[in-house]
Amino acid sequence: MSFSGSEHEESFYNFHVYLHNLRRTNPHTDAHIKTDLMDRFQCCFLAIGWVVYFVRLRGNYLKTMYVAVAKNGNNLTFPIAFGMVVENNMFLMWLKECLGQGKEVAFISNMDDIVSSHIDNVFTDSYHGYTYKSVHKYLRTRVGSGRSVETLYWRTLKSYTMSIFKQNFSRLSRDAREVLTNIGHPKWARSYFLIIRWNVLDMEVPQYFSELSLNQRNVPIITLIEGICAYMQNTFFERSILADLNTHTCSCGKWHSLGIPCGQAIAIARHSNMHELLDMVQVYYGADVFQLIYQTQIIHPLPPPS
Repeated sequence: MSFSGSEHEESFYNFHVYLHNLRRTNPHTDAHIKTDLMDRFQCCFLAIGWVVYFVRLRGNYLKTMYVAVAKNGNNLTFPIAFGMVVENNMFLMWLKECLGQGKEVAFISNMDDIVSSHIDNVFTDSYHGYTYKSVHKYLRTRVGSGRSVETLYWRTLKSYTMSIFKQNFSRLSRDAREVLTNIGHPKWARSYFLIIRWNVLDMEVPQYFSELSLNQRNVPIITLIEGICAYMQNTFFERSILADLNTHTCSCGKWHSLGIPCGQAIAIARHSNMHELLDMVQVYYGADVFQLIYQTQIIHPLPPPS
């Protein structure tokens, strides 16, 4: 599909109006556009009505497109912001403005991402780590590949305590230890990460954004953003869950089957502020029932033979 230059010009001409209407119809949406002294488009940024505490950045698509995604309570990828920008710092500065002040934010990025080198300059008080795949790839280029290296690296990476980390780390080869030490343990090791990492070791950008560079690289900017918004709408609709807080049931079936509410039911209860979370769990999982079982089922030893 191809578009004429006039169609692109018309799309950019109407872009201010489009962003205004997008903000008007989607509360809490943050949208920015920047032009040069000749009023020519330079960059734009969109975050449609949500906040994130754990962000991974992936760039760049279409040579000038950047995407920020997080993970939701079900460990699914959750896109939060995207932008067509010229300057890497500009995307991060607008993202920082969206997140607001006083929030503890951590970033997970690939070592070789272009935007990765700019994170520390913009988010000076945040924590920044690397994905395990990018560190592993870098390690292989320096010391070679092998099952023993990969196994020990994975065990070291996943260690929850520093004592177990040191035990596994010492079993790596000297060259591997030197490479990983130069990267910095807080950048890749779970036990050294300075805040809660939420067990996020890697994160993939949705395939849709990867395909943009092939399918929609030449479409007008409004058409491009409309396609992204439609994708997000479909994604959120497909992930929607219905829960009845009174009957303790949900459309995914986990609450009724397990007696423990699913993540969506917990989110609904928190949002409505009408139910105590502990009351949503079957009583049989409670400490009182657990103690009752063992205090009434005591097996006395037999007396010694006479």
